[in-house]
Amino acid sequence: MSFRPGLVPSMALAFLAVLCLATHVLVAHVFVTVALSKEGGGRSTHAIDAGDCASARVSAMIGQTIMVGFAGRREQDPGVRAVVAQLRDGTVGGVILFPNNIGDRAQLKALIDVLRSAPSGLPPFIAVDQEGGAVQRLRARRGFEWFPSAKLVGENPSLDSQEIAEEIYAQMAAELAGLGFNMNLGPVVDVNTNPNNPVIGARGRSFGGTSDIVSPMAAAFINAHHAANIATVAKHFPGHGSSVVDSHRTLADISQTWQEEELDPYRRLMLQGLLDGVMMGHLYHPRFSDLEDLPASLSAKAAALLRRSDGLGFDGVIVSDDMDMGAIVEAFSPEEAAVRAIRAGTDIVIFSNIERGDPDFGVRLHQALVKAVCDGRLGEARIEEAYRRIVRLKGQLKTSTLPRAW
Repeated sequence: MSFRPGLVPSMALAFLAVLCLATHVLVAHVFVTVALSKEGGGRSTHAIDAGDCASARVSAMIGQTIMVGFAGRREQDPGVRAVVAQLRDGTVGGVILFPNNIGDRAQLKALIDVLRSAPSGLPPFIAVDQEGGAVQRLRARRGFEWFPSAKLVGENPSLDSQEIAEEIYAQMAAELAGLGFNMNLGPVVDVNTNPNNPVIGARGRSFGGTSDIVSPMAAAFINAHHAANIATVAKHFPGHGSSVVDSHRTLADISQTWQEEELDPYRRLMLQGLLDGVMMGHLYHPRFSDLEDLPASLSAKAAALLRRSDGLGFDGVIVSDDMDMGAIVEAFSPEEAAVRAIRAGTDIVIFSNIERGDPDFGVRLHQALVKAVCDGRLGEARIEEAYRRIVRLKGQLKTSTLPRAW
């Protein structure tokens, strides 16, 4: 077989062109870092294959919308190692601690030091539910301070002035800050319109039966935490005080019991500039739900009412209630619930991850949200909007500029 002059060089050039094209396609699908380079994030050990549809910047912004629970109490525990890596590379933007993470004071301080030391451009939210009474993750039997329930603070004549309430919550906030927490998922601002409510009234979690009682007590709680540089999240929007079931177990239908007064504490706190975050409840009401039996936490209607100027005009961070609660898991997979919540207007989704105990659950959620951006179910603009609010709040924590007001 003979070759024409110049044919071999031409074939070589063609081969090189094909090789370059293949290399380009391969590079376009390598793992990308999930931290914005300008914020100092390193290369991720948990980075996802974003392909050519999601940039590293979008991937990093998505990470800030995820807050997860984890297993373990010590640095060497697999769950702790995994979540520290995810905080470091920006796969998740925060963690929530539960009793399974909490031993004594020295252990908890050491754990939080490890969580906060993960090098990242943005400080992680280190959150806890510390309300007082029945809901305080830091228990007296483990050597922590005991605090009264909201019901006792709001309805006891010796405790119910705003100044005395702020003194109580200043002690709570000081303990949290000393341990390294920077977010408390409280106060409960539900108006106790149904004292037999199994999750609010029956557990003493509401300050009282009117917004005139709830609002000043909630302001005292927030003022005290802000003085200690701890962000707060008022809950459970649009109001859990009238429900007859526990949303930890199933969807709470408040369509026949909810009252307009239940929005008043949010309005008053917002007018005082005290609302850092609002927790969206797993509650059904046609006014706040997009579809029948769809909770407010997955509905754009609820977020829109919070945001609109003719509603509450709130531009802070919207946080989901635990997405591992019965009201959600009975109808949605974690991935679908996360996408629906963010798409509807929630800025941070919380998954307790207690029963699952999956050390890589944060990675799983991150992948689901990136995939939703890639296939068009979740818009980049929605991610950017959530990211802007989260960064603003984290910026206030970094500069100790959380507002105080009466």
